[in-house]
Amino acid sequence: MWPRRVEALLVVAILFGCASRGVQAQSTNAERGAQRFMEYCAGCHGADGMGGDKAPALVSPSNSTHLSDSELFRIVHDGTKGGMPPFAQIGDANIRAVVEFLTRLRNNAPPTNASAEAAVPGDVDTGRTLYFGKAQCSACHLMQGKGGFIARNLTSYGRTRSAEEILHAITNPDTPLVPSSQVATVTTRTGQKLTGPLRNEDSFTLALQTEDGRYHLLSRSDVTDIHYSGHSLMPRDYRTRLSPKELNDIVSFLIIASRNPPPDKAEGR
Repeated sequence: MWPRRVEALLVVAILFGCASRGVQAQSTNAERGAQRFMEYCAGCHGADGMGGDKAPALVSPSNSTHLSDSELFRIVHDGTKGGMPPFAQIGDANIRAVVEFLTRLRNNAPPTNASAEAAVPGDVDTGRTLYFGKAQCSACHLMQGKGGFIARNLTSYGRTRSAEEILHAITNPDTPLVPSSQVATVTTRTGQKLTGPLRNEDSFTLALQTEDGRYHLLSRSDVTDIHYSGHSLMPRDYRTRLSPKELNDIVSFLIIASRNPPPDKAEGR
């Protein structure tokens, strides 16, 4: 017979162990959901689920917030008639993890009118000048029909984001890093080196976009080396390159520009 004190300690240890395993399982599932979302969804819907150039937001009331988990599971599994491909191939466990992660995203989403009421922390006109000048944002990003196109279109970017979120995205551009935005250097069998965002890769092919905008679809058999940078094209030194006031000015421009798009102008891709 165990002494009562030892029996009590054993019961506590067993209960603590079960609880710890439960928390660990939840944590692991949450991490899996975030990883799979970044891997399969963020490239089109945005790392924060607020929409991108290729697909709409997933966390706005007009989209997924009124759908049940089972309906979301079906959409991810089977795809949609609107053009979203099916993802049955990633397995039911991964789809459930993605749905769980998406549920957390939409539960933490700001109200629909949050961006319309967001305080503007800086000078909009100065922010516009910085955007198209010193900060060189327009070298990669399209804004109201002007600028580059290798990075996402920012015409509507500030519409669904607070000033704090935009500032964080500018000063912490790789948190999180969208897989399709990661810069890689690929060396081919002929010795050619190509550098740019690795838009897609699978067991057989690589799709890389160089800074001149050209897409290069490469067979794995033609590639001898791939170096992953762990970063996007977005500069990581804006916090030191720009003053706090200049950063606030750019944030203000992005917010106001998204509220007042120019008439009869397409947003581009």
